[in-house]
Formats: sequence, structure tokens, C-alpha cells
Amino acid sequence: MFKLDRSVHKTYNLKQIQTESKNYINLTLEERLKVFAYLQSVAYNYNLNSPPRMDKSFHSYR
Repeated sequence: MFKLDRSVHKTYNLKQIQTESKNYINLTLEERLKVFAYLQSVAYNYNLNSPPRMDKSFHSYR
């Protein structure tokens, strides 16, 4: 199972959050989703082009 490294984090104040959001405010929804997917692949340490898949053979319905 993938886990985030919670030992390293950065606390922002309100002014810093506003400056960070300026980087993403002009992006389209599709571009924001691409940024989100990239950040998630870095956080969970998987290749962006081949994300992990759920094993659906474990559960079955009758």
C-alpha cells in the first residue's frame, strides 16, 4: 500500500498560500488535473505513464 511521507511538511501562512495559488489560478481545469496527477505520482512514487491498477479479481459478485 502506498503511504505519504508525513515526516516532511511545510506550514504556510495566509500570505504564502495566496502567492502559491497565483501559479495555478490561470490554468484550465484540464491543466490543473495534470498538475494534480503529477504531484500524486511523486507523492506515491509511481510512474505517471503507468499508474497502479486495482486488482478486481480479488472480489467477485454473484
